[in-house]
Amino acid sequence: MSSTHKTKSPTGKPQKKVDPASISGYLLAGMVLYGGLGWLVDKWAGTSNVFAPIGVIFGLAAGLFLTFRQVSVLERQEREALLRKRRALVGTDDPPEQHDSQDPQDL
Repeated sequence: MSSTHKTKSPTGKPQKKVDPASISGYLLAGMVLYGGLGWLVDKWAGTSNVFAPIGVIFGLAAGLFLTFRQVSVLERQEREALLRKRRALVGTDDPPEQHDSQDPQDL
């Protein structure tokens, strides 16, 4: 099962929706996977718990990275939806023109 579901937005572009369980899933899976790999390296190298904590920390960092990446996608989609809604209220599809203060015609 995928952690994201794609739906169509009013503009026809696919829009992602994140499953809330995926956030904790990324964090736990990363810590278990990389912690387990660290534990295997400890057994193979004959060390006592050196690589397992490093693997857990690395897995936590990887899970946080994936979580922040998904949240940033959702934030961007919400921002675009608000802009579309604002443009619909104004009644124009074009973004407002920005006035450049360095325009030579104004001088």
